[in-house]
Amino acid sequence: MEFAPAKINLTLEVLGRRPDGYHELRSLVAFATDAGDRLKLDEEEASQTLTEGPFATGLSGANLVDAAVAAVARLVPNFQPGRLTLEKNLPVASGIGGGSADAAAALRLLKAHYPQVAALDLETIALSLGADVPVCLKSESAVMTGVGEHISEVELPTGLFAVLANPLIEVPDNKTAEVFRLLNAGPLPVDNAAENPPVFSSIGDVIRYAALRGNSLEAPARQLFPEIMTVLSELARLPRSRIAQLSGAGPTCFALFETEHAATTAERRLKLQHPNWWVAASRLS
Repeated sequence: MEFAPAKINLTLEVLGRRPDGYHELRSLVAFATDAGDRLKLDEEEASQTLTEGPFATGLSGANLVDAAVAAVARLVPNFQPGRLTLEKNLPVASGIGGGSADAAAALRLLKAHYPQVAALDLETIALSLGADVPVCLKSESAVMTGVGEHISEVELPTGLFAVLANPLIEVPDNKTAEVFRLLNAGPLPVDNAAENPPVFSSIGDVIRYAALRGNSLEAPARQLFPEIMTVLSELARLPRSRIAQLSGAGPTCFALFETEHAATTAERRLKLQHPNWWVAASRLS
């Protein structure tokens, strides 16, 4: 069994559009230790991917788990893994890297069970699958730059908790592309310079950093999905909530807390107030 934790963009800065058409990003990423999908491998069964769990119906056709297996199969002659079963607990296309986390979990699982996969360059395979897959491969807090290929590990203070909330609205397949279109980022400045990863001495440092850097995609995402404003407002009003922001291109938002008790209490309250939302509390790492 391999855990595929939700990825939370505590910050997401779009620095500009590069000459190659991609957007230069800088994002402080954390992972939810208590919220995520799960992937298991049965080596005795025929090769195929099954999907189960509360959000299984949200996946139609091939998914990133299948893409990860196919990428490995192209490099390993006659590769025939066993049956993979994906337990889909995270909302689909929700801004918390569910598909990327699933692909990364598949790579880790195949590496653990098949020596020929362990010999491959999984980081390169991960990047070929999507911008978020390399950071999800490690599933450790980091600053991600470029288009996701540059990852610098960052240590978060212990005792940082989040409440995640998604209004479970319908989102188009091209959601992220549409959010970037509405952002209409200008060209990347020629004098754009790399900066050292942040060093956090306290939870307060993380909260101040997140508040200062923010999420460049929040305004266009709110334009596309006005419900995000309600989610952010409700998260900000929770007792002992320190900050509420959007993760990725949304629509999942998060609030940060300094104790587990505060987070779980807020989780219960938000579930009662909005029973049709997906809500989860988790420690971040």
